[in-house]
Amino acid sequence: MTQPEAQVPEWFTRAVATPGASQTVEVEGCPIHYLSWGDKALPGLLFLGASGGHAHWYDHVAPLFADRFRVIVMDPAGCGDSGRREAYSKELVTAEIAGVLEDSGLLLASIPPVVVGHSAGAQCVVRAAQVHGADWLGVIGVDGLRYAELETDHAIKHFRSIDPNAPAPPPRAPKVWENLEDAVARFRLSPPPMIEIGNDFVLRHIGRHSYRKVEGGWTSKFDPGQTGQVIDLAFELTPALKDLPCRAAALYGERSHLTDPSAGPSVTAMNEGKVSAFTIPGTSHFPMIDSPYAFVSAIEGVALTWLAEWHRAKG
Repeated sequence: MTQPEAQVPEWFTRAVATPGASQTVEVEGCPIHYLSWGDKALPGLLFLGASGGHAHWYDHVAPLFADRFRVIVMDPAGCGDSGRREAYSKELVTAEIAGVLEDSGLLLASIPPVVVGHSAGAQCVVRAAQVHGADWLGVIGVDGLRYAELETDHAIKHFRSIDPNAPAPPPRAPKVWENLEDAVARFRLSPPPMIEIGNDFVLRHIGRHSYRKVEGGWTSKFDPGQTGQVIDLAFELTPALKDLPCRAAALYGERSHLTDPSAGPSVTAMNEGKVSAFTIPGTSHFPMIDSPYAFVSAIEGVALTWLAEWHRAKG
């Protein structure tokens, strides 16, 4: 059931009334946008969202971390308020993550940062950790690291059917809505969640930041050309978490197309017990939307544990 504006909870109104500072850094010729919250002296926490997502997906949760962390949420190229590229690649996303970490000052802090990726963003941050993780405290993948070919996973069939030698299909003309209200009314999560999301006030907020003004109306900020060049099934990344030069964790939504009851034990076993892996109870593929407090608690629980270990190791 859609919640009217009058029923928007006070915590959400208070959180989005504390907007992140908007900044941009150029990486490999493309402007990369990010938002920041919190004192620069605090330990760093960087978020990279799902494919097609953007930094404003975290407007309502980022301030909840800001009493303990310097929080950064970034838009990779082709998403949100970052620029677009003629061609995208996994290597370029790795460079973009490194560029934002450096430009934001998170690498200059006395304590190394924790880097979090959701969905396809989980693949991206793990690949970046393979290159740059020695400078990080740890990396957290949220519902994005595949450990089995599940029947519920719509992407298996899609990616298995792709011929790597076939020419890319021509891009479709972007849909243009006459006004922003019409565009927001049609905003949908992809893939469709497996449970009722609720929290329509969060979806409306995200939707309002998902479109840009163009001639004739409003169109999506997302460049669909980014997806096929950056994302794949990436089964090889999950058992490689144990080999990263930093700490690692894999979190899953309990009711997600990417998980079943074996998720935590399976990923832990694949990584010889060296990696924290668990599901967030009652959540979908989009835990920051359907269960914001549970999402914040899960990320903080992992990150604060790592911080305590880091301090003990330093004596």
